[in-house]
Amino acid sequence: MGELKVRSTTDSRNRFVHHLINDVKALDHMLAEQYFEKGIQRVGAEQELCLVDAFFQPTMIGPELLEAGLPPQFTTEIGRFNLEINLDPQVLDASALDNTLHQLEDMLSLLKKRCHDYQSKVLLTGILPTLRKSHLGFENMTPRERYFLLSHTMHKMRGNDFEIHVLGTDELIARLDNILFEACNTSFQLHLQIDPHDFVAQYNWAQWISGPVLAISANSPVLMGRELWHETRIALFQQSVDLRTSSNHNRQKSGRVSFGHRWLNQSVSEYFKENISRYPLILASDIEEDSLDCLYRNSVPDLKALKVHNGTIYSWNRPCYGISDTGYPHLRIECRYIPAGPTVADEMANFAFWLGLMKGMPEKYSTLCEDVPFRQASEHFYHAARNGLQAQFWWNGHYLSAQKLVLDRLLPIAAKGLSTTGMNHHQIQHYLNIIERRAISGQNGANWQIRNFRKLLDCYGVGVAVQELTAGLVEGFHSGRPVHEWDDISCTRLYDLGNSPWVTIGRVMHTDVFTLSENDSVAMVKAMMQWKNIRHVPIENEAGELIGLVTASNLTDILADDDELLAKDVMTKELITVEEGILLDEAFRILKLHGIGCLPVLTEGKMVGFLTDTDFREWYG
Repeated sequence: MGELKVRSTTDSRNRFVHHLINDVKALDHMLAEQYFEKGIQRVGAEQELCLVDAFFQPTMIGPELLEAGLPPQFTTEIGRFNLEINLDPQVLDASALDNTLHQLEDMLSLLKKRCHDYQSKVLLTGILPTLRKSHLGFENMTPRERYFLLSHTMHKMRGNDFEIHVLGTDELIARLDNILFEACNTSFQLHLQIDPHDFVAQYNWAQWISGPVLAISANSPVLMGRELWHETRIALFQQSVDLRTSSNHNRQKSGRVSFGHRWLNQSVSEYFKENISRYPLILASDIEEDSLDCLYRNSVPDLKALKVHNGTIYSWNRPCYGISDTGYPHLRIECRYIPAGPTVADEMANFAFWLGLMKGMPEKYSTLCEDVPFRQASEHFYHAARNGLQAQFWWNGHYLSAQKLVLDRLLPIAAKGLSTTGMNHHQIQHYLNIIERRAISGQNGANWQIRNFRKLLDCYGVGVAVQELTAGLVEGFHSGRPVHEWDDISCTRLYDLGNSPWVTIGRVMHTDVFTLSENDSVAMVKAMMQWKNIRHVPIENEAGELIGLVTASNLTDILADDDELLAKDVMTKELITVEEGILLDEAFRILKLHGIGCLPVLTEGKMVGFLTDTDFREWYG
C-alpha cells in the first residue's frame, strides 16, 4: 500500500505539487546524465496472503499477528484478514529464484506456527471464496492512518459509495462506503530491475506478454458466492478504487487501476508525466528535501513526492523508482496482475515464466510501439482475465489458444531467458515444467475452482460450497503439490452442520430467494409457491425492504374467488428476523421458541438470505 505517513492533499497541496514537479525534472536529469545503477540486476517479490479460521472464514487477526512478533518482512494490508511479506531483493543470478523460494517457505512456515496459536490458517489464493460483504465493514480495515485517509478521501472525491458490477457466469452487484473491496484481492507481485536504456522496450514487452501470463496463472474465479471471471481480481480491483461515476460517461476518464493508455516511446518519464496529468492527487506527505537541490549537492534524491503519487496509481505493470543498497538509483517493473497461490510451487513457476520471458525478449519485439496497436495488448489482457486458459490471442498474424501460445511460443522464450541468468537445465525445467503441465492438462487454479465450485453448488448450495471450496484450497496449499496435480473435492460425504457450534447463519443461508411485491396478487403468490415448491414468500416494498411474509398457512382460508386480493392484504407483518452473523444454534433456538417455519436474514433492513425449518431438520434431525 506504499508510504504510510501521509495526509490529505488539502493540507498542503501546492507545496506537494511543487515537489512533484521537481521530482519529474530530477528524474529527467538523472536519465539524461545516466545516474542509474549499472552492471547489476535484481529481482524481488511481495506475497499477499489470506488468514482464515478453523471453519475457513476470514479471520481478522492480521494486526495482532504482527504485534505478537514477526520478522520485519511482514507488514499489514488494508484488510485485517490479510498480511503481506516483502521478500528480500536478490541479485539476478543462477540462485535468485531458489533463494526467493527458500525465504518464502521459511516466512510462511513461521507464520503458520503463529497462526496455530490463534486457531487460524494461512491461505494463498487470488480471492478468498468465503468472503462476504459483511466482512468488508469499516471495522475490519487495518487501523492505519493511511488506509483510513485513503478510503475517506477517495469516497469524498467519488461523491458516493463504491460500486462493483461484474458479469461472468454469474453476476455480482454490490456497494460499500469504503474501499475494502480492494482487500478481496490477493496477489504475488514481482519486481525486476531494468536498465534505463532498455526500459521502453522491456516495459512494452511486459505489457504485451501480460495476457498469456495472466491466462496460465489465473486463480480468482469466485467472489461472494458468484462465479465471475477466471481472474476476477482484474475487474474487482479496477472498480474497487474507481473514482468515476456514471455521470462521467461523456468523458474519457480513466480509472486509477488500468492496463495503461499507450506504448512508451522515449523513456519511463512519459509514464509518470501521463499519470500526474491524468489523475488528481489523493494523498500528500511531508517532503524534507527538494530533489533538484539534492542533485546540485551531488546527492541521490528519493523522489518521495513522485513515489507517493505513483503509489495511488495501480497500473498492472507499474514502473517504480528506488535507491539500491549501493546508494545508486534504479528503475524496476512491478508486475501486479499475477494472483496469489494456489501453492508456493505454482507461484514460483509463474515467477520463473514471467522472468524468463522478460529476459528472453526476442529482438523483433523491441519495436512493439511501431508494429502493434496498443489496444491489441489491452484486449489480450482482458480476454485472459475473463476466460483464463480458454482465451484466444492474436499473435504474429494468427489466432492461438492460450495453451498453444504458451506451449509452442512462450515456453521456449522463457527457457532461453532463464538460461541467461546462469540457471542450469535442471533448475529451468523444475520451474517451467509446472507451467507446461498446467497448459497441457488445462488445469490452472481458476479451472480447478470453477469445476469444483459447480459440483459443490449442486450438492450443498452457496454457503457450504464456498466453505468446502476454501477447505480444498487450504488442503491443496498445505500439500505443496502444484494445482495441475490436485484431485477434485468429493461431494459424497454428509455435511453435518449440527456438530459445528460456531457456524453462523450467513454461511449456510439460501441467497437465491424468490420474493414478490406487496401489490402482487394472491393468485401470483399461490402460483409461485406451486411452481417453486416453497411454503414461504417474502414480500418487499418498492425500496426493496422486507415488510411481510406470506406462508402456506396464510392462504389456507382464502377462497378461490378471493384471488384478487393482494399480497399485502394477507401477509404476516410482524416478522422475526435475524442478522447473518448469528450462530446457527441460536437461530435454531429462535425458530423452535417461536414455532415459526422460516427465518429471513437481514442486513440494514434488506433481506440477504433465508432459512426454513426444513433446512434445520436436515442438520439437527
